[in-house]
Amino acid sequence: MDLPHPPPYRLTAEQIVFFKTNGYLILERFIDKDTLINWREQLWTKLGSRLETPETWPRDQYAINDFRYDPPESAFGRYPPLLSIIEQLGGDAFVGGTGTPIVSWPRTDIAWEMPESGHIDAYGPGGWSPFMIGATTYAYDVEPGGGGFVYWPSTHHVAHRYFMDHPTQVDGSFRDIEGWNWKMFAGDVSEGPKEFTAAAGSVVLWHAYLTHTGSINMRATPRFGLFARWSHRRCGETEFRYEIPEDLWKYWAV
Repeated sequence: MDLPHPPPYRLTAEQIVFFKTNGYLILERFIDKDTLINWREQLWTKLGSRLETPETWPRDQYAINDFRYDPPESAFGRYPPLLSIIEQLGGDAFVGGTGTPIVSWPRTDIAWEMPESGHIDAYGPGGWSPFMIGATTYAYDVEPGGGGFVYWPSTHHVAHRYFMDHPTQVDGSFRDIEGWNWKMFAGDVSEGPKEFTAAAGSVVLWHAYLTHTGSINMRATPRFGLFARWSHRRCGETEFRYEIPEDLWKYWAV
């Protein structure tokens, strides 16, 4: 396999500082071409369609639920160079690496605008599921206005400060407060939101507290986003789940 990054697949000290400061890190063209082709074929097979036949696209399907990589070890969250980096960041404490692929189909019925606010994960319909780090990649190139992953740099610090002040609300109860708005986690930061526009196979790593969201796709090609998330081995312990360390990186290896 011709990997774009030779072993040992480690982040530099500068990259780690950038990630800790900004809450995200982009790894350009990180996934090798053969792996991308394999993923594309599996995704389209699951959808019962092809890129070349837009009349057959299941445009009402957003999440590709029950998708299974074949073989399982070919999954995005098990990609060896990526796993090496996750181990570098979390030691042997980070586990998981699963995530549902998401499709943003082309639209022509609405003008593109940068989202005004986003959210942080772990508070979906399935309940509170805290994790440490997420990763996103694209099966195809994503240009501006192409349905990209949108993120607010440095906002992981905002969420951390909020939970330091309101530790019991980390279970998601903050959403029940009258007047709550996700913009509160975007905070007063110098930068606004950014689109993750990138070549296929580029990866963005993001801290679990980083505010992010999806966006509208105005391009001709569907945006296939592949996701993976890693929790801490102790995430099932009540005491651990409610602990908000003063040091945001207490349970990391960096």
